Amino acid sequence: MTVRRFFSDSIDEAARAAILSAEEAHHARDVLRLKVGDAVNVFDGEGREFSGTLAKLTKTSGEIADVTEVAPSAPESNLAITQASVVIPGDKYDLVVQKAVELGVVNFIPLTSVRCEIKLKDIERRLQRLRRIALDAAKQCGRARLMQIAEPRNVKDVLREFAEKGVCRIFFSERDGGGLSLASPPEDLAFVIGPKGGWDDSELAAAREAAFEIVTFGGRIMRAETASIALTAILQHRFGDIN
Repeated sequence: MTVRRFFSDSIDEAARAAILSAEEAHHARDVLRLKVGDAVNVFDGEGREFSGTLAKLTKTSGEIADVTEVAPSAPESNLAITQASVVIPGDKYDLVVQKAVELGVVNFIPLTSVRCEIKLKDIERRLQRLRRIALDAAKQCGRARLMQIAEPRNVKDVLREFAEKGVCRIFFSERDGGGLSLASPPEDLAFVIGPKGGWDDSELAAAREAAFEIVTFGGRIMRAETASIALTAILQHRFGDIN
Protein backbone atom coordinates (compact mmCIF):
# COMPACT_ATOMS: atom_id res chain seq x y z
CA MET A 1 0.00 0.00 0.00
CA THR A 2 1.30 3.47 -0.93
CA VAL A 3 2.06 5.68 2.05
CA ARG A 4 0.65 9.17 1.44
CA ARG A 5 2.99 12.16 1.79
CA PHE A 6 2.16 15.59 3.20
CA PHE A 7 4.01 18.85 3.69
CA SER A 8 4.29 20.54 7.07
CA ASP A 9 6.30 23.53 8.25
CA SER A 10 5.37 22.66 11.85
CA ILE A 11 7.31 19.49 12.68
CA ASP A 12 8.36 19.18 16.34
CA GLU A 13 10.98 16.45 16.59
CA ALA A 14 11.17 16.71 20.39
CA ALA A 15 7.43 16.08 20.70
CA ARG A 16 7.52 13.63 17.77
CA ALA A 17 4.55 15.43 16.25
CA ALA A 18 3.64 17.44 13.17
CA ILE A 19 0.75 19.79 12.38
CA LEU A 20 -0.97 19.82 9.00
CA SER A 21 -2.37 23.03 7.51
CA ALA A 22 -6.06 23.32 6.74
CA GLU A 23 -5.35 22.69 3.06
CA GLU A 24 -3.28 19.57 3.72
CA ALA A 25 -5.82 18.29 6.26
CA HIS A 26 -8.64 18.79 3.75
CA HIS A 27 -6.68 16.84 1.13
CA ALA A 28 -6.08 13.98 3.57
CA ARG A 29 -9.63 13.84 4.89
CA ASP A 30 -11.90 14.75 2.01
CA VAL A 31 -9.85 13.82 -1.08
CA LEU A 32 -7.80 10.80 0.01
CA ARG A 33 -10.36 9.68 2.62
CA LEU A 34 -7.68 8.89 5.19
CA LYS A 35 -8.62 8.09 8.78
CA VAL A 36 -7.08 8.52 12.22
CA GLY A 37 -4.57 5.71 12.68
CA ASP A 38 -3.44 5.63 9.03
CA ALA A 39 0.32 5.64 8.38
CA VAL A 40 1.59 8.73 6.52
CA ASN A 41 4.84 10.50 5.72
CA VAL A 42 5.46 14.21 6.21
CA PHE A 43 8.29 16.36 4.84
CA ASP A 44 9.52 19.79 5.84
CA GLY A 45 10.32 21.27 2.41
CA GLU A 46 14.00 21.60 3.32
CA GLY A 47 15.04 18.04 2.59
CA ARG A 48 13.89 16.03 5.60
CA GLU A 49 11.12 13.43 5.70
CA PHE A 50 9.39 11.66 8.58
CA SER A 51 7.01 8.74 9.03
CA GLY A 52 4.13 8.89 11.47
CA THR A 53 0.50 8.13 12.18
CA LEU A 54 -2.54 10.36 11.77
CA ALA A 55 -3.67 11.24 15.29
CA LYS A 56 -6.25 13.92 14.51
CA LEU A 57 -8.03 14.92 11.31
CA THR A 58 -10.74 17.54 10.94
CA LYS A 59 -11.92 19.83 8.17
CA THR A 60 -9.48 22.52 9.26
CA SER A 61 -6.47 20.80 10.86
CA GLY A 62 -4.54 17.60 11.24
CA GLU A 63 -1.96 16.16 13.59
CA ILE A 64 0.59 13.43 12.98
CA ALA A 65 2.01 11.51 15.96
CA ASP A 66 5.01 9.17 16.50
CA VAL A 67 7.09 11.13 13.99
CA THR A 68 10.39 9.43 13.10
CA GLU A 69 12.89 10.65 10.52
CA VAL A 70 13.28 8.45 7.44
CA ALA A 71 15.15 8.75 4.16
CA PRO A 72 13.29 10.89 1.61
CA SER A 73 11.44 8.91 -1.02
CA ALA A 74 13.56 10.51 -3.76
CA PRO A 75 17.15 11.81 -3.49
CA GLU A 76 18.27 15.33 -4.31
CA SER A 77 20.66 15.81 -7.21
CA ASN A 78 24.24 16.88 -6.56
CA LEU A 79 23.66 19.56 -9.22
CA ALA A 80 21.85 22.66 -7.95
CA ILE A 81 19.88 23.95 -10.95
CA THR A 82 18.21 27.33 -11.16
CA GLN A 83 15.75 27.54 -14.04
CA ALA A 84 14.53 30.88 -15.36
CA SER A 85 11.72 30.58 -17.90
CA VAL A 86 9.67 33.20 -19.71
CA VAL A 87 6.01 32.73 -18.84
CA ILE A 88 3.89 31.25 -21.62
CA PRO A 89 0.08 31.33 -21.91
CA GLY A 90 -2.35 28.72 -20.64
CA ASP A 91 -1.64 25.62 -18.63
CA LYS A 92 1.59 24.78 -20.47
CA TYR A 93 3.53 26.85 -17.95
CA ASP A 94 1.97 24.75 -15.19
CA LEU A 95 3.54 21.75 -16.96
CA VAL A 96 6.94 23.49 -17.06
CA VAL A 97 6.82 24.05 -13.28
CA GLN A 98 5.63 20.50 -12.55
CA LYS A 99 8.36 18.86 -14.64
CA ALA A 100 11.04 21.14 -13.21
CA VAL A 101 10.17 19.76 -9.77
CA GLU A 102 10.20 16.17 -11.00
CA LEU A 103 13.59 16.66 -12.67
CA GLY A 104 15.20 18.12 -9.56
CA VAL A 105 15.33 21.88 -10.19
CA VAL A 106 16.12 23.75 -6.95
CA ASN A 107 15.11 27.33 -7.80
CA PHE A 108 12.68 28.59 -10.44
CA ILE A 109 12.26 32.16 -11.71
CA PRO A 110 9.28 33.23 -13.87
CA LEU A 111 10.47 35.72 -16.48
CA THR A 112 9.08 38.50 -18.61
CA SER A 113 10.65 39.41 -21.94
CA VAL A 114 10.08 41.53 -25.03
CA ARG A 115 7.91 38.82 -26.61
CA CYS A 116 6.29 37.55 -23.43
CA GLU A 117 2.53 37.47 -24.01
CA ILE A 118 1.54 37.90 -20.37
CA LYS A 119 1.68 41.10 -18.31
CA LEU A 120 3.71 41.23 -15.12
CA LYS A 121 0.66 41.85 -12.92
CA ASP A 122 -1.01 38.74 -14.38
CA ILE A 123 2.09 36.66 -13.69
CA GLU A 124 2.12 37.88 -10.09
CA ARG A 125 -1.48 36.72 -9.72
CA ARG A 126 -0.45 33.23 -10.87
CA LEU A 127 2.33 32.82 -8.31
CA GLN A 128 0.22 31.19 -5.62
CA ARG A 129 -1.10 28.66 -8.14
CA LEU A 130 2.41 27.89 -9.42
CA ARG A 131 3.70 27.35 -5.88
CA ARG A 132 0.81 25.00 -5.19
CA ILE A 133 1.65 23.06 -8.35
CA ALA A 134 5.27 22.81 -7.18
CA LEU A 135 4.15 21.52 -3.78
CA ASP A 136 1.81 18.92 -5.30
CA ALA A 137 4.58 17.78 -7.66
CA ALA A 138 7.01 17.38 -4.75
CA LYS A 139 4.47 15.27 -2.86
CA GLN A 140 3.88 13.10 -5.90
CA CYS A 141 7.50 12.57 -7.00
CA GLY A 142 8.98 11.95 -3.55
CA ARG A 143 11.15 15.04 -3.09
CA ALA A 144 11.45 16.34 0.46
CA ARG A 145 12.81 19.71 -0.69
CA LEU A 146 10.41 22.22 -2.17
CA MET A 147 11.46 23.95 -5.38
CA GLN A 148 11.52 27.66 -4.59
CA ILE A 149 9.60 29.89 -7.01
CA ALA A 150 10.80 33.48 -6.99
CA GLU A 151 8.93 36.66 -7.77
CA PRO A 152 8.77 37.31 -11.55
CA ARG A 153 11.64 39.27 -13.07
CA ASN A 154 12.64 40.74 -16.41
CA VAL A 155 15.07 38.50 -18.27
CA LYS A 156 17.76 41.19 -18.65
CA ASP A 157 17.81 41.83 -14.90
CA VAL A 158 18.21 38.10 -14.26
CA LEU A 159 21.03 37.79 -16.81
CA ARG A 160 22.99 40.51 -15.03
CA GLU A 161 22.25 38.96 -11.64
CA PHE A 162 23.54 35.53 -12.69
CA ALA A 163 26.68 37.07 -14.20
CA GLU A 164 27.43 38.92 -10.95
CA LYS A 165 27.05 35.69 -8.95
CA GLY A 166 29.50 33.93 -11.23
CA VAL A 167 27.48 30.70 -11.53
CA CYS A 168 27.74 28.44 -14.56
CA ARG A 169 25.10 29.79 -16.96
CA ILE A 170 23.33 28.68 -20.13
CA PHE A 171 21.03 30.64 -22.42
CA PHE A 172 18.84 28.43 -24.61
CA SER A 173 18.00 29.94 -27.99
CA GLU A 174 16.37 28.82 -31.19
CA ARG A 175 19.17 30.54 -33.12
CA ASP A 176 22.74 31.84 -33.00
CA GLY A 177 23.99 29.17 -30.60
CA GLY A 178 25.90 25.91 -30.55
CA GLY A 179 26.22 22.70 -28.61
CA LEU A 180 26.73 22.36 -24.88
CA SER A 181 30.48 22.65 -24.30
CA LEU A 182 30.79 22.43 -20.51
CA ALA A 183 33.66 20.07 -19.76
CA SER A 184 33.64 19.66 -15.99
CA PRO A 185 30.54 19.20 -13.83
CA PRO A 186 29.49 22.40 -12.01
CA GLU A 187 27.92 22.43 -8.55
CA ASP A 188 25.56 25.30 -9.38
CA LEU A 189 24.09 25.98 -12.79
CA ALA A 190 21.53 28.46 -14.09
CA PHE A 191 19.76 28.26 -17.42
CA VAL A 192 17.30 30.53 -19.20
CA ILE A 193 14.45 29.49 -21.51
CA GLY A 194 12.64 31.97 -23.74
CA PRO A 195 9.07 32.65 -24.91
CA LYS A 196 7.30 30.78 -27.68
CA GLY A 197 7.98 33.71 -30.02
CA GLY A 198 11.74 33.50 -29.49
CA TRP A 199 14.24 36.01 -28.18
CA ASP A 200 14.54 39.63 -29.22
CA ASP A 201 17.98 40.60 -30.61
CA SER A 202 18.60 42.84 -27.59
CA GLU A 203 18.08 39.88 -25.25
CA LEU A 204 20.53 37.72 -27.15
CA ALA A 205 23.04 40.57 -26.96
CA ALA A 206 22.46 40.87 -23.21
CA ALA A 207 23.11 37.13 -22.80
CA ARG A 208 26.41 37.43 -24.66
CA GLU A 209 27.39 40.46 -22.61
CA ALA A 210 26.69 38.48 -19.42
CA ALA A 211 28.92 35.64 -20.74
CA PHE A 212 26.16 33.05 -21.03
CA GLU A 213 26.82 30.00 -23.17
CA ILE A 214 24.20 30.21 -25.93
CA VAL A 215 22.92 26.72 -26.69
CA THR A 216 20.63 25.26 -29.36
CA PHE A 217 19.49 21.67 -29.92
CA GLY A 218 21.17 21.04 -33.25
CA GLY A 219 18.93 23.50 -35.05
CA ARG A 220 15.73 21.87 -33.87
CA ILE A 221 12.86 24.24 -33.20
CA MET A 222 11.03 23.30 -30.01
CA ARG A 223 8.13 24.66 -28.07
CA ALA A 224 9.18 26.46 -24.92
CA GLU A 225 7.77 23.76 -22.65
CA THR A 226 9.55 21.01 -24.63
CA ALA A 227 12.88 22.82 -24.52
CA SER A 228 12.54 23.36 -20.78
CA ILE A 229 12.00 19.67 -20.03
CA ALA A 230 14.61 18.45 -22.52
CA LEU A 231 17.36 20.79 -21.33
CA THR A 232 16.79 19.97 -17.66
CA ALA A 233 16.95 16.24 -18.36
CA ILE A 234 20.13 16.65 -20.43
CA LEU A 235 21.83 18.69 -17.69
CA GLN A 236 20.88 16.18 -15.00
CA HIS A 237 22.20 13.38 -17.21
CA ARG A 238 25.48 15.14 -18.00
CA PHE A 239 26.21 16.63 -14.59
CA GLY A 240 23.61 15.43 -12.10
CA ASP A 241 22.14 12.13 -10.96
CA ILE A 242 20.15 10.93 -14.00
CA ASN A 243 22.38 8.40 -15.70
